[in-house]
Amino acid sequence: MHYALVFYPQLDSELGEAIGRVRREYDPTADHSEQHITIVFPVPDAVGETELVSHIEGVLGDWRPFEIRLGGFHKSRDHWLFLALATGKREAKDLNRSLYTGVLDRYRRDDIDFVPHLGLGLFVKEGSDYNWDHPREADLDQPKYEKALQQAKTLPLGSSCVVDKLHLVKIPDEVLDWTTGKRASIPEDWRSTVVRAFRLGGRGA
Repeated sequence: MHYALVFYPQLDSELGEAIGRVRREYDPTADHSEQHITIVFPVPDAVGETELVSHIEGVLGDWRPFEIRLGGFHKSRDHWLFLALATGKREAKDLNRSLYTGVLDRYRRDDIDFVPHLGLGLFVKEGSDYNWDHPREADLDQPKYEKALQQAKTLPLGSSCVVDKLHLVKIPDEVLDWTTGKRASIPEDWRSTVVRAFRLGGRGA
C-alpha cells in the first residue's frame, strides 16, 4: 500500500463536468479517482501512517489557504497531458517542497521539476508499456495527444478555488506496479481511499 496527499478542487459545475468528459475519454484512472491535484506523490506505507500524519499536521499548521486557478497545458515526460495552474503555482510548489522534509525527505525527487496540475489523460501508443520512471519518446501517441489538447483548449477555464484542505489517500501497490511497467493494466475494482483530511493552518479536518 502507498500513501499520497492530494487536493480535490471544488470547481464550478460547468468546468468540472467538462474536465470529467475529457478524463473519461483519455485518462485510464478516471473511473478510479476523483479530479485532483497531487501535492505529495505515492510513498510506501513503510513510512508509517502515524508518523506521516504527524508530519503533515506539523507542516500544514504553518500554512494558510491560498487561491488557485487552472489554466495552461503541459505535457509530462511520461506522456500525460496536464491542466496546469495559472494562479497559485508558486504557492503549490512551495507547499510541495515544505512537505518533502522530515519523514518524506528521502522521497524528494530533485531531478524532476514539480508541475502542479490536474491530469487530463495519458497518451501512450497501444501496445506500448507505460513506465513512469523510464518514458520513451517513441511511445507517445502524438495524434491522440494533439486531438486531446485541442479539446482541452475549449475547457471553460477562468473560475478559481481555494486550497484549504488536503486529503491523505491510500493507493494499492498494484497501481504503482502499473506506473512502473510491472503490470499491464490498472486493477478494475481500485478506488483511491481517503484516510484523513487536513486543513491548512489547522489540525485534522
